[in-house]
Amino acid sequence: MPLFLVMALVLAAFTAVSTLAQSTEFNIDEVVVNEVKVVEDGAAILDRLTVETGENLFITVKLDGLNDTEDVSIEAEIRGLESGTIDAETSLFDVKQGRTYAKFLTLKIPANARLDQDLTDNLKLRITASSEDSDEKVDVLLTIDRVRHNLLVLDAQAPESVNAGETAVVEVAVRNRGTKIEEDVFVKASIPELGISRQKFIGDLLPLEDFENEDNELSDKAVALLRLEIPAGTVSGDYALKIQVYSSDGVAKGEETAILSVKGKTAAPVQTSGSAVAIDSSAKTVAKEQGVVYKVTVTNLGSSAQTYTAEVSGVDFGTYSANPGILTLAAGQSGEFNIFVSPAATSTLGAHAFSVAVKADGTVAKTLSLSADVTDSSAGNDRLRQNLIVIAVILIAILIILAIIIAVVTGRRREESEERLY
Repeated sequence: MPLFLVMALVLAAFTAVSTLAQSTEFNIDEVVVNEVKVVEDGAAILDRLTVETGENLFITVKLDGLNDTEDVSIEAEIRGLESGTIDAETSLFDVKQGRTYAKFLTLKIPANARLDQDLTDNLKLRITASSEDSDEKVDVLLTIDRVRHNLLVLDAQAPESVNAGETAVVEVAVRNRGTKIEEDVFVKASIPELGISRQKFIGDLLPLEDFENEDNELSDKAVALLRLEIPAGTVSGDYALKIQVYSSDGVAKGEETAILSVKGKTAAPVQTSGSAVAIDSSAKTVAKEQGVVYKVTVTNLGSSAQTYTAEVSGVDFGTYSANPGILTLAAGQSGEFNIFVSPAATSTLGAHAFSVAVKADGTVAKTLSLSADVTDSSAGNDRLRQNLIVIAVILIAILIILAIIIAVVTGRRREESEERLY
């Protein structure tokens, strides 16, 4: 009996399931951050998620509908930062009973976040699904680490306007937000359209931890003044002023762009337009009911600011979203759209083609032809189930062998006892 009892307990362990309490309207089933699953069955499954300053968090939230509910929204927020809460929220949507919804949000970790040790240990990522009558929350403990090399342009002060033939004085404040010392750091100001630039050597910048040591004479920040001589023949207009900070080895660098207005020739400049559009990958693989992100980079090549939108079409096999909805870029500036795609549970396996039209001021700048190779989300579960069956069969075989051995040994002892009686 003990052997069979052990076998029953082993087999029961493979089939045991646990249930979680759920709200009456909806349930947060799963949360994935940058392709890492952090919440399953409504509960956090990681002790702590670690990310870095300057990182984008691409968050996929799967919500199960328990009853028909109107005006539901999902919010993601990072709580505990000294600079305040970072949050993002979906638009309102309706939930139907028995259906699963995949929603996408993006959070940007500030590159210049000050992360004292006692602060970063108290951070949390909170996901909240709410309606008018109820809400459901799940928290994931979060650690934000500073990257090794991270030079930042903290501030750049330049005159709002300058006359052609005069000098524009640009004051730039830079800081080392990384964990390593940056040696031989330079600051550079340039107006690419006018072909002018100036740079200045500011020396070494310590990381914050070393700077706070009183024995160090160096600092983690510096201020530089750069003088740009505007050509006398410059045509009136707004020009992109590019500020860069970089180490001599090129490992660390930071950049900001501002607008400098020049008063020059009375003739209006010839307005040029143009955009560069690039995609990180045109074909990606994604499982049913999971999410994948296509990163679209847009650069304004024109001489004035342009407003960009990304319109997705052809995703009839699931859901999608484009974040942000609108990008406004100054001349020479770059930005990113994040296109989220999630195949439905009923979608067919294989490649699905769709397109993204990037528009500049309402005119199509470029149409990207993309593809999502849909795989079966249950494939991993089938393999796990097969492995569990194999393990159960092996355990049963071992128990049978043990039972045979015990029977043989018991038989031999019985025969020996009978021989001694004779």
